[in-house]
Amino acid sequence: MSTNITPPPMPAQPPQPGKNNHTNAYIIGGAAIIAAAIVATGIAISGSGDDTAEPQPTVTVTETVEPEAAVEEDAAAATDQNADAKVGEEARNGGAVVKVTKLVEADTITVAGARKSAGADAKYVTLKTVVSNEGKAGMDLTCSLPIVNALIDDQGRRFDTIEDLYDVVGNPECNAQLQPGFDDEMQFVYRVPKDAVVTKWEFSEYDLENEVTPTLVDLT
Repeated sequence: MSTNITPPPMPAQPPQPGKNNHTNAYIIGGAAIIAAAIVATGIAISGSGDDTAEPQPTVTVTETVEPEAAVEEDAAAATDQNADAKVGEEARNGGAVVKVTKLVEADTITVAGARKSAGADAKYVTLKTVVSNEGKAGMDLTCSLPIVNALIDDQGRRFDTIEDLYDVVGNPECNAQLQPGFDDEMQFVYRVPKDAVVTKWEFSEYDLENEVTPTLVDLT
């Protein structure tokens, strides 16, 4: 008697991938690599863009150079000094005390009994003063010039008195000594340009042995 034995079933074999599946995998993998490269490139570009400095506004610095002082300004420095007195006030320098009582500008003056013209482009400036001698010796106001003086205008120009002040009507005679403790009227006369604007009068007692700082009188 024969027995039929049925063998157990064989395990099923997994399906083998086809060529199409391999091709699709290659395509998908390549696309992923390309996409990753694009993303990486975008990040790199974006990062490099952030590192680029933004353009800054241009700042222009202008340096101003002060011009050198003009010679005229140096010459006019004397007009910037503080005056020691004004018209009508007594001003002292050493033993000389002077009070300017009036300033007169005119085209002519009387000298030695005759009228004298300043000229077309000039004028005379007369300072009428009272001089007091508070020193230890006599003063010859018109000849020995015991009072050194100068008339100063707004440009710093300094003018000397005319010659022969003793010939000006009203002035003391030559060699008339003003004694200590006395005073006398004295006119200091200057010939200046027609357009000159006088601002100050400077005077000092004559002294050969010592350096004397002048006294200033404001005439404005």
